[in-house]
Amino acid sequence: MVKWSEKYRPKHLDDIIGNPKPKEDLKKWANAWLEGTPKKRAVVLIGDPGVGKTSAALALGNDMGWQVLEMNASDSRNADAIKNIATRGAMGETFTDSGEFVMAKDGRRKLIVLDEADNIFGREDFGGVKAIAQTITETHQPIILIVNDWYALKKRSSVIEGKVATIKFMKPRKVNIVSLLRKISKAEGIEVEEEALVKLADKSGGDVRSAVNDLQSIAEGRKKVEFKHVAALGDRDVSATIFQTVETIFQTGNCARSREATMRLDENPETLILWIDQNLPAVYREPADLSAGYEALSRADIFLGRVKRRQYYGLWGYARDMMSCGVSLSKSRDYRGYVRLGFPTWLIKMSRSRSFRETRSRFAAKLGKLYHGSNKMVLQDILPYFKQLYTQDREFRLSMTRKLNLSEEEVSFLLDAKPDSHPVRHVFDALKKVDTVSRPRREEPEEEPDEEPAPDKKPEEPEKQQQKSLFEFG
Repeated sequence: MVKWSEKYRPKHLDDIIGNPKPKEDLKKWANAWLEGTPKKRAVVLIGDPGVGKTSAALALGNDMGWQVLEMNASDSRNADAIKNIATRGAMGETFTDSGEFVMAKDGRRKLIVLDEADNIFGREDFGGVKAIAQTITETHQPIILIVNDWYALKKRSSVIEGKVATIKFMKPRKVNIVSLLRKISKAEGIEVEEEALVKLADKSGGDVRSAVNDLQSIAEGRKKVEFKHVAALGDRDVSATIFQTVETIFQTGNCARSREATMRLDENPETLILWIDQNLPAVYREPADLSAGYEALSRADIFLGRVKRRQYYGLWGYARDMMSCGVSLSKSRDYRGYVRLGFPTWLIKMSRSRSFRETRSRFAAKLGKLYHGSNKMVLQDILPYFKQLYTQDREFRLSMTRKLNLSEEEVSFLLDAKPDSHPVRHVFDALKKVDTVSRPRREEPEEEPDEEPAPDKKPEEPEKQQQKSLFEFG
């Protein structure tokens, strides 16, 4: 059975419901490729599941006449897989579906689409983010990354963050989802009550794909769908991201909606309060509203402090109410429009500090094993001089990197640079060159001497006796 979400996937960018500004921005980025290689060679489509990000990428390829090369979450996305598929595809020319070779300069290109790029984690995806960053830097073909959580990807590479354009897709309006469901129902020859369509759109939470799938599930085997059939599905348990929750708290003036958003969030209140504290001044622009918002937030912080002192986690509920309902109701007017939420500065500093300490400890253990000393002795007595030599002396740097088997993080620690920066990559590239040059050549086996003399070689004559006197041979 063909899924309706695939059967009725939009073929053209204009057919995607809602998001007029993101669609226009995507068109402008694609048109820039017609004039050469643009400054931003890749674009990241950000948004909740089911809002049309993947459909927009595929529809763009169809509109531009580009061949689409797609990798999704079911594929292996480690470094080798990405280099074999995406990187090599992004470097070369392209072929049409009929097998005709087409030069990129003729306007025909390949569109590299990496879906769920924020889900590249773990050992099975080792090196995947680095390979993506390299592909974006060197590509001669357009690349689209599709993510639900933009921060989860950009925090792992400064290259990705700095060299891509970002386009955020918002949830379409409920009336647009109802219109789409009505159109699909007519195409399938199924009569659906208007109340049922509204209920399907409402329970989808802005997820168009889920709304279409729900319609297909209740319409199977029926010629008429009524409201009671939709009600039997129940409500979908939709988990929220931290971005969705904070946006809901700031933009709604409804206490119940704010509380519901925090209950769906899989984060503890200590993390949520940092997000609200970081972004409150960017949203509440009236001084009185900002003051009232921080008053509610301070009360939430008091409850969190009592939880920590008394170890009574029942007080988390009061803290959630103050940072959700309290902050939502503290504003005197609505603040509409898109606001770029920032990641809490305190968490960034702590994350970097923890990563720095772990890398430093691993390096100290390696150097201590070499010099038969403790980590403390290495950090206090050896590390300052070692770092100076490592930074200034190329031969020492390459030798110690190989001898200690240093990782990219440890080299970046010694050079005071990011793991994906040029100085760090240069160290490992130089090691590869040294290995290539110093690799011993394969020696030819020596020929064993023949036991018999060669045919063209005359046998040696016995040595003639020398006459020692005139009378010796008489």
